[in-house]
Amino acid sequence: MSADHFVKVFDVLDAGYRDWTFPAFGLIFVAVGTVIAVFPMIARMAGIPFLSFQSRWRAFSRYGMVVLAILWTAVVFLATYSAHLRHKWLVEENRCSVVAGPVEHFVPMPSAGHAQETFTVAGVPFGYSDFGVTDAFNNTRAYGGPINANSYVRICYDPSDNAILRLEIRDFTGKLKDYSTAASFFPQLPPAPDVGRNNPPHDVPRNNPPATIEWFGTLAFVLLIADFAAIQVLFLPYLRTFFRLKTMPVRDSPIPATLEAGKKIKLRNCTILWDRETRVIWLRPRGLNVLQVPFAVAALSMDAGDRWISAARIRFSPAPPLFFALLLAQVYWSTSATMRPGVTFPSPAVVVGIFVLLFLIGAPIGLLRLRSRMEILVRDALAELKDMSGPWSRRAPALA
Repeated sequence: MSADHFVKVFDVLDAGYRDWTFPAFGLIFVAVGTVIAVFPMIARMAGIPFLSFQSRWRAFSRYGMVVLAILWTAVVFLATYSAHLRHKWLVEENRCSVVAGPVEHFVPMPSAGHAQETFTVAGVPFGYSDFGVTDAFNNTRAYGGPINANSYVRICYDPSDNAILRLEIRDFTGKLKDYSTAASFFPQLPPAPDVGRNNPPHDVPRNNPPATIEWFGTLAFVLLIADFAAIQVLFLPYLRTFFRLKTMPVRDSPIPATLEAGKKIKLRNCTILWDRETRVIWLRPRGLNVLQVPFAVAALSMDAGDRWISAARIRFSPAPPLFFALLLAQVYWSTSATMRPGVTFPSPAVVVGIFVLLFLIGAPIGLLRLRSRMEILVRDALAELKDMSGPWSRRAPALA
């Protein structure tokens, strides 16, 4: 085979605008943002129980996502497509720089990580990664790329950033692949090297976690699912264990004569159940309100004659704190058990301290938001119960 026999393995003209998948990914968020923006209208048209909690921040979050998604998609498209047009023009007009010679200082990309594969040809440096967003050549050796330390190449490249626009390899004998296809969002990891007697693994786990630790994560999600189910069916023994967040005094709210103890009744946005044993009407969100006000119920207390609602107590489930505690234990023990010897890992006290700090910062904000939404649901339910009161409708005695 002659010394001038080069095999073209990549050409940006053949590849075309292969970066289209990156801005197209933003269309997913445009679609999701659009659905969120018009969701209240869709819920009303479909007759799905959904209470729109009006606030400036909520309006901004509804419309802000779709606006930001459109801007991001447009900016990314303009940036990637303009770069492609420049690369295409450079090759078509023969204005790209050309260098030929043996590959020197070849440093392959690690099989695990996002570092670049680098080398030089006649003193010109090149670097690329399978994870980079580019229409130029970027197939590394770790993921089946054609270049190695023994390659003799001829490269047409963009002089502004040394992007490889055309790659030719002399006397290329490997399997010729289509290196111009668009890269996947999630490139497959290369096969792990064989581990044998003469090729021991580099990463040796420090120890194996106890078998019970492996169930922490599963138990956490089972707990969350069980909590959701118990709230939906209004399992009274469990609801009575909920924490009290706020007590709301109630006036002029008679109990409808049609309300029966032990029977679930669907209101506009809630489901209620009269617990005669404790003289409490339990209330939970209904329909899509469950997603807006999760892990919360309200207990409507009655007067001595079971004719008037005297107070409303907003209660919060004990499941979320237990869920995060179990999840934290799973993450901590799974991570610490796979650390290599000699690597210092934070003690349980430090990890728990960080978790508690984050919880103390985030939990009050979330609870205040949940409590305010539950107050709106309670007022809506009380107004509907008053309309249903029928012959019992009369003003409550004046409070002392």
